[in-house]
Amino acid sequence: MASLDDFDDDNEQVTAELGDLGLTAAGFDYFNLDEPIEFCIGKVGSHVKFKSSEIVKLLCCQVLNVPYQSLYGTQEFYRNRPLQALINRKDVTFEQLDRNVLSRTLDAIAEFGPEKLFLRCSAKVAEKLGLKVESVHLDSTSFHYSGEPRIEDGCNIVLDQGYSRDNHPELGQINELMLCDELSKLPIFETCVSGHVSDKTSFRNVITDYWDSIKAQFKDLRYLTGDSALCTSPIAKAAKEHCIKMVTRIPDKNDEATACRKMLKAHPEELVSVDENNPEGTKAMWCGEGKLGDETVKKLLVQNELLYSTKKRIITKRAEKELDKVNSQLKKLWTQPCKCKADAEQELKKITAKLVKLTDAGIGYEEVQKYTHKGRHGKDEQKVTVAVKVRAEVELDDTAIEQKIKEDTYYVICTNDVERKWTMAELIGVYKKQSVVERNWRCLKDKKLLINAIYLELPSRINALMWIMTTALLIYTATEYLMRKKMQEQKLTIPSPDHKVQLEKPSLMRLYQYIGNSGTVLQCNRSTGKVSVLGLPTEVKLVLISMGDEWCRYYLKSYYQDKAF
Repeated sequence: MASLDDFDDDNEQVTAELGDLGLTAAGFDYFNLDEPIEFCIGKVGSHVKFKSSEIVKLLCCQVLNVPYQSLYGTQEFYRNRPLQALINRKDVTFEQLDRNVLSRTLDAIAEFGPEKLFLRCSAKVAEKLGLKVESVHLDSTSFHYSGEPRIEDGCNIVLDQGYSRDNHPELGQINELMLCDELSKLPIFETCVSGHVSDKTSFRNVITDYWDSIKAQFKDLRYLTGDSALCTSPIAKAAKEHCIKMVTRIPDKNDEATACRKMLKAHPEELVSVDENNPEGTKAMWCGEGKLGDETVKKLLVQNELLYSTKKRIITKRAEKELDKVNSQLKKLWTQPCKCKADAEQELKKITAKLVKLTDAGIGYEEVQKYTHKGRHGKDEQKVTVAVKVRAEVELDDTAIEQKIKEDTYYVICTNDVERKWTMAELIGVYKKQSVVERNWRCLKDKKLLINAIYLELPSRINALMWIMTTALLIYTATEYLMRKKMQEQKLTIPSPDHKVQLEKPSLMRLYQYIGNSGTVLQCNRSTGKVSVLGLPTEVKLVLISMGDEWCRYYLKSYYQDKAF
């Protein structure tokens, strides 16, 4: 039988997991994020165990650590990691990183205002990278909440049900909005709203409530791009009042979009290739000017045949659901017949379907006849019709489905910058970069990060937690931008996960994964005091060197010679 003495416990060698923590910590330092954080929510006094910036730094490191960790296990997470070295402190321990300390930091963020604090941080990062932010993209997503929805005095955010982007409509949620720089993908602004608030409302509020503050930090900002939720009369009016040049998509059912499709039918020859050198690529046609409320917009109808396979899958699935629904309704007309044929015909009219049609068998009516009374019936007594059953067979309407697929490969985009001499490629290019926000959402909601299931209770603290998450994303995006730039300049690569391909433009997540899978650790010999950094791949070392000495710091053994971990 095994005993404790049988387990190897070499006290001579002390090992601490480092992994990708050094890269995130270096990013926090490089972008000087401690300065705006301490200025806005700094704490002073002998009772303060950790600075606010230190808490934020440690939480961002934890959020971005691979493999993922949930934030309610912060103490345990730093039990075997170089906590003191990461924040350059010798007088703190992981036990002090308890929920009370973390909660007070979240409260400080909520009290100051996550929007104001994030703007200061993003401006600091953009300045360090030398970015000139001229065009941004706006989008939103939802994060579901597993607890009971609650209202908190002094906080205007309610965790309640709304349109769920993560397939949990039965749960309460919080919605987050984010503005991202078009070129660098850097998030420059974030705000959270109640789960039930629509994008049309929250998008307008970003302009009316925050745009002046955003412009104060990013003075070159001119263009705002968003999806069809941005295309409303109140938003167009607010955009004009704040001198915003807007690019958006007109909803398909909007009269302005309908007019463009009619124009296409009347003049199909005006649909031309956007790129003359690629006649099989995207096609478009100018549709003149239109009105968004009282504001004039320039319209462009776009056809993207590359969407055909995606639209076919989506619309076919929609048609199959419609077929199931119609069959269910028809079955009810058979099992629960109407009183007369007129009623049956009226009920049939209520069954609407766009992608389903009747089979050649058509519609049949079957009368249900009974005697008017019980008992013996007279010789000449006739049965009377007491109900009418409906028999009908339906099938998918392939013609309607194909027509719908083709229609959905067309969309209309517009801009209120009617004075600019746009080319088709320019306007389409601006709109398509909307994916920069969606990419950042995918990163935030990656299961590696495990943040879309929130375990806090107070809405204000959940709002502050979302600020932590988005600040981690800010560090991630800025680090990736700089990493790719330096790798391109130095012609560096790192291997793909199967090591069959060398990646010239890897995601930062791949670099994190490579470091994590390589088992990068710190090791210290108690007797000699010698510190070693083990397991860091050569390709990663070259990338860090290309980025600068600041990025190498936490992977150099010299940094740890006089530091406890």
